[in-house]
Amino acid sequence: MLKEVADNTIKPIVFKTSSGFVYYDYSDIIMCSADGNCTNVFTIDNESPVKILHNISFIEKTYCADKLIRCHKSHVINLMHLEKLIIKRHQVQLKKNFIVPLSENCWKRIRKMSEINIHKV
Repeated sequence: MLKEVADNTIKPIVFKTSSGFVYYDYSDIIMCSADGNCTNVFTIDNESPVKILHNISFIEKTYCADKLIRCHKSHVINLMHLEKLIIKRHQVQLKKNFIVPLSENCWKRIRKMSEINIHKV
């Protein structure tokens, strides 16, 4: 059975699990973390992660754009759930207190976005 949103369209993110398929809106996902050839998906609604049968590279190639970004070799984060930039350790804190490391390139990208937003205020 397909999950549908209010306007009868299928949610945009589809992941394969061992028991079938799961559907998410971009806003549902906090982060994805590599687990071998699988990936753990952490969402707003679930206390424990959902294990999907896709590797982190598949998520990056298929779904990363403005909201989801690959921030590290093992992590994809949702910028909508960014709460804090931890400067001394080159990490970010996301909702539900997830702390995620950043690659050097991602660190520079998020710093630049932060500076742009600060100057707009």
